[in-house]
Amino acid sequence: MTISDLILRTAVEADAAALTALYLRSRTAAMPWLVSPYNAAETLSWMQYVVVAEQRVWVAQRDARLLGFASVDREWLESLYVDPESQGAGVGRALLEVVKQASPNGLALHVFTRNARARRFYEAAGFTLVESGDGSGNEEREPDCTYRW
Repeated sequence: MTISDLILRTAVEADAAALTALYLRSRTAAMPWLVSPYNAAETLSWMQYVVVAEQRVWVAQRDARLLGFASVDREWLESLYVDPESQGAGVGRALLEVVKQASPNGLALHVFTRNARARRFYEAAGFTLVESGDGSGNEEREPDCTYRW
């Protein structure tokens, strides 16, 4: 896979089901220890009515297959997920570059403390750890870190 044939575009309402499936696959692969407080139907509703409807969302695709997505709400990178089969191939970096270009005043994000791979990814991309939390501020009750770029 080469990045040159990757299409980066804005998400549309019709992407919600595919984005939800990608989100669930990616979270399960990256964080098998994480227990979600929501089922698949509730997650789809969140994707449709919150993420796609209210946030700025970019999708990475090749041909008709969605490989990843990133969403931003004001100065917060709310999500960046890459299909497990496409991880390590530059999809996440490409999405993050688009997000950074669209957010020249900076970004903040939360990542679970135990998600070491994601933490290394963001640190390598220039994000700095600014706070650690005990999990009381998120629905999963999982210790987390706040990063800024």
